[in-house]
Amino acid sequence: MEYDICLINPPLDKKTTSKFPMSGVPLSIAYLAAYLRERKINVRTIDAPIEGWDHLRTAREVIKSGALIVGVTCLTENRYSALKTLRAIKSLKKDILCVIGGLHPTFTDKLIIENYPFVDIVVRGEGEETLYEIVTSVKKKKSLSKIKGISYRKNGKYVFNPDRGFIANIESLPFPAYDLFPMNKYPLPPDINAKVKQTSLVTTSRGCPMKCKFCATTNAWGIRIRSTSAERLFKEIKYLYEKFGVDYIRFADDLFTLRRQKVIDFCKLVIKNKLPIKFRIQARVDTVDEEVLTLLKKAGCDMIEYGAESGSDKVLKEVGKNITVEKIKKASYLTRKVGIEVKFFLIVGSLNETPNDTWQTFKLIKEIRPDWIGINPLTIYPGTYVYEVAKKEGLVNDNIWLDYLNPKTGNAPLYTKNYSEKEAIFLAQLGHVWTCRNSPKRKEYPFFERALAVILFDRLAETLVKNNFLRKVSANLAWIFSPFLP
Repeated sequence: MEYDICLINPPLDKKTTSKFPMSGVPLSIAYLAAYLRERKINVRTIDAPIEGWDHLRTAREVIKSGALIVGVTCLTENRYSALKTLRAIKSLKKDILCVIGGLHPTFTDKLIIENYPFVDIVVRGEGEETLYEIVTSVKKKKSLSKIKGISYRKNGKYVFNPDRGFIANIESLPFPAYDLFPMNKYPLPPDINAKVKQTSLVTTSRGCPMKCKFCATTNAWGIRIRSTSAERLFKEIKYLYEKFGVDYIRFADDLFTLRRQKVIDFCKLVIKNKLPIKFRIQARVDTVDEEVLTLLKKAGCDMIEYGAESGSDKVLKEVGKNITVEKIKKASYLTRKVGIEVKFFLIVGSLNETPNDTWQTFKLIKEIRPDWIGINPLTIYPGTYVYEVAKKEGLVNDNIWLDYLNPKTGNAPLYTKNYSEKEAIFLAQLGHVWTCRNSPKRKEYPFFERALAVILFDRLAETLVKNNFLRKVSANLAWIFSPFLP
C-alpha cells in the first residue's frame, strides 16, 4: 500500500533533545492522521522516539511508504531533529514534498523557509484543515496559493498566505488515531506511584485566555478556550481503556479545571460507570475548590500539576500569571486534604526577579512541601512576550533559532538579564535538590539528589541563592558535574 502522506514525530537526538520518549502518543500528528483518514487520505504515522529510530532509519521508512508528502511536527526543543529528518528524507527523494508544522514553525516560518531549502511548506497554527487542503492540492496538481495558514517558497522567494481561522467546534474532530501508534510501547511517567499498566496522553481543549508572558499558547491556539464535552471525553477515555488497556491518563491541557461543570460531569461519569482508571491533570490554583478536588480524587486523579511559577507576588504579577502566593498555598492545602499528590511547575530568573524573589520561591517549596517539582530557568520561546522583551534588551535576535545549542535547556535560550545561563541552570538544579529535601516523597527521588539533600540545610541554601559570588562559583562547579545533576 502506498500512502498519500507520512506524518512523523522526529527522532530523539541525544546531543540536542530529551533522551527519553514521551509517555503517550504525539497528539499533534495523531489528530492530523485521524482527520485525514476520515476524509479518505491514506496516512502513515511514525513515532521515531518510541521506535528508537535514528534520522536515516526514519527517512528510509518514509521512502519505503511511497508517500507523496511528509510532515514533521516540531517544537522549539526538537527543531534541529525535525529539520535533520526532513533533510535526510529530501536527500533520498528529491521530489517528495516536505512539510513542517507545530508551535515553533508557526512563529519562525520565514526563518525556516529562507534558511532550509529542503523545507517546502510551513503549516502555521492548527493543521487539520490546512494539511487536508495541501494533500488534495498536491494530488490534483493544483496551486498552493489559495491555502490559508501556510508559508512556502515560490520561485526562490518566501510566500506568506493569510492566516487560517481556528476550528470553532473541536467536538467535531475524530478521536486521535491512537491505533496508528504502538500503544503498548509508551512508558509510564517516572514519578507515578499507582499500580497501572498502560498510559496515554489525552487533550480536551484548545486555546487559553490567560496570556502568561512566557507562554505562546494564546498566540498559537487563540484566546478563547475551545473544549470538548464531558460526555465526549468520557467516551474517549473508555475507548482507550477497552481498546488498548490504558488505565493511566496524562491530560495535556494546561487548564483542565477551567470549566468547572465539565470537570464535575466527567468525574461523575467515571464514578458512575466504575471505569478503573487513574489520571493526572494540570491546573491553575485559582480554578479548584474542595468539591471539585474531592470528585477528582474519587474519579481516580492521583496528581495535580500546578503552574505555581514563583513564591513572589511581585514576580507572579510581572509574568502575567494573575494568581497570588496565598492562592497557591490554599490550593495546595486543599489538594493534599483530599489525598491528591501535588506537583509544582516553577520558574527562576523571571523578568525583574531578584535573588530575594528567588529565595521566596525556595521558601514556598519548604512551606508547601510539594511531592514533586518541575523547575526551570525562564526560557525564551518564539511567539511570547518574553521573547519580544529579550530582543529589545539585546539578549537574543531572530537568528538564535538557527544555531543556539544547549542540551541542558532543550536548545531554547534562557532569559539572562538577572542570572547568567550557568547561574540560572544551577538555581533550577538547586531547586530540585531543595524540593527533594523537603518532599514527603524524598525516598523516591534519585540517589544523587537525596545525597545532596542531606547537606543542603536552610542557611546554606539561602546563601547559595542570595550571595552573588558564591552563586557564581557554585554555578561553575555545577556545570562541571552537570551530567549527574537533575
